[in-house]
Amino acid sequence: MSPRLALIGYGEVGRILHADLVARGVSDIVVHDRLFADPASPPSRAAAEDQARVASGLAEACAGRDLVISAVTAGEALNVARAARPHLDQAWFLDLNSVSPQTRKAEADALAGSKARYVEGAVMAPIGPKRQQTPILLGGPHAAAVAPLLDALGFSVSPAGEEIGRASAIKLSRSIFVKGLEAIVTESLASARHYGVEAEVLASLGNTLPHPDWPALARYLLTRPLVHGKRRSEEMAEAAGMLAAAGLDASMTRGTVEVQARQGALGLTGEPFGRLEDLLDSIAERTTALSSQRKS
Repeated sequence: MSPRLALIGYGEVGRILHADLVARGVSDIVVHDRLFADPASPPSRAAAEDQARVASGLAEACAGRDLVISAVTAGEALNVARAARPHLDQAWFLDLNSVSPQTRKAEADALAGSKARYVEGAVMAPIGPKRQQTPILLGGPHAAAVAPLLDALGFSVSPAGEEIGRASAIKLSRSIFVKGLEAIVTESLASARHYGVEAEVLASLGNTLPHPDWPALARYLLTRPLVHGKRRSEEMAEAAGMLAAAGLDASMTRGTVEVQARQGALGLTGEPFGRLEDLLDSIAERTTALSSQRKS
């Protein structure tokens, strides 16, 4: 019998999972997003377009479910776990949000004593290319037990251990590098374009860090913060908290928080950019315009 599923959060991850699960024949799926309160919000429009079954609220979304998947933002993850607790029966509560080990433990504590079984899920790559088959590390005492169900549903999962937070430590340590690289490329090429030396800089990068197409790679690294900067900045704030809790320096990570947030606020998510130079010029123009607005 097909399990009864709930997807909490109907952004990029939630929408992709809904489509892939429906394609696999999973029929009993209910979705909820706090932005559904606004019929004009992107999640509301997406749910209507996908003909998703929308719950009236979090309580209805969680009631009677076998598996509840939380795919919101890092800043909302703990709030969702706390709010869901009174409405969960014997469900698996799978948290796919990019949060710190400390937040994971707080979520597990929030569900302790209930019938729900908390599982951390660390999504180890952008979900767009491989969609539901994107590798996910599972953590916590229930990780091994839920893996067969997730495998049957078409997920690509690997238990990372019974300790809550281990999977997240792997994920966020990787993210410090990936999101930090995006931030470094953003600032490096902004400088290079300003001085008209981007071609020379990219050629030099190709010699230092070999890649078959550095302009294409740079364009990809520049656009990710433009599209997902807000969510990525929250993830990096979680990473900074993880480092601070360990007594480690987080200077670079805190800088990445600022760059990701700044790029995500430029409002360039839907621009059809052609050449790398055009993208860099648009970023510079928008950055200058917003800076002037703040000063006026």
